[in-house]
Amino acid sequence: MNFSKNSLYGLSRKRDLSQLLKLKVHNNNKYNIQYKPYIDKKPKRRLIEAPKKELKTIQKRIKRYFDGFDFPDNVFSGIKGRSYIDNAYYHIESNYFVKMDLSKFFPNTSREKIYNFYVKKMKMKSDIAAIMSDLSTVDLTNIMTKEIEDFIVEKEIKHINHLPSGSPISSILSYLANIDMFNELELLARRNNCIVSFYVDDIIFSSKNRISKSLIKDAEKIITKYGQIVNIAKTKTYTTSDYKKITGCVIHNHELLIPNKTKYKIAKLLKQDNYTTKEINSILGLINNAHLFDRKKYNDLQYKIKNKYINS
Repeated sequence: MNFSKNSLYGLSRKRDLSQLLKLKVHNNNKYNIQYKPYIDKKPKRRLIEAPKKELKTIQKRIKRYFDGFDFPDNVFSGIKGRSYIDNAYYHIESNYFVKMDLSKFFPNTSREKIYNFYVKKMKMKSDIAAIMSDLSTVDLTNIMTKEIEDFIVEKEIKHINHLPSGSPISSILSYLANIDMFNELELLARRNNCIVSFYVDDIIFSSKNRISKSLIKDAEKIITKYGQIVNIAKTKTYTTSDYKKITGCVIHNHELLIPNKTKYKIAKLLKQDNYTTKEINSILGLINNAHLFDRKKYNDLQYKIKNKYINS
């Protein structure tokens, strides 16, 4: 990736950073009070560190500059115009898959990694990189509750100051701050005649031919070298005939299948005789969702509903 064409590249003066981000920047971290972390208990216990409105606005501005990078075609981590469905489509022609999941990916992306990205890749002066790191990370030291402290101990989270969950920049920055690791995994895929894609903490290798078992071990070594953790329990391999579950999608026989949940909701609504306006919009919304996976399905149904309830 070419970082030098980005407006944030090579920043050396606070005045320039202030103009780009439209705020008065500080040498000391005055932004951390704009987090109120909590433990979300549904569907499973997760640490949420969403920024408050003012900081969120600043982070959105930073992300707009990140959006200007020319990302590789196989990166789908918060990239504008790319989705989890695009990630699955990237592998649509493959027969064999290895799916890997990174455990505690954001907490393991420490402030130090973020700082190093700004200094080494973006060539910012150290004081500017420090300010950008403060804007991009959360430090739980003085803002955690007893519940959060217990959660951190239970989950063995090592870095109290890290990339926050719930931030508009975290997905895209998780790739940028770990880019050397992802580049090595890309080289590993090429050596094994595979393709690989990255969707935040999901790593997918695939190939038309069988994938060597050694690839998994080699990938684990690379990931460990960069301070990340593979969730071994979630490592999955798929062969030609399997239904391949890829980032919320299912691939079978080189086709992306409509999720069963979407089909079930449509079928359930169609059992009724009459519909409210809300239910009609719900059916059309579900059909639009289905079309993201298969443009050929439900076209007749969509036409009938629009003809009967909207165009009549």
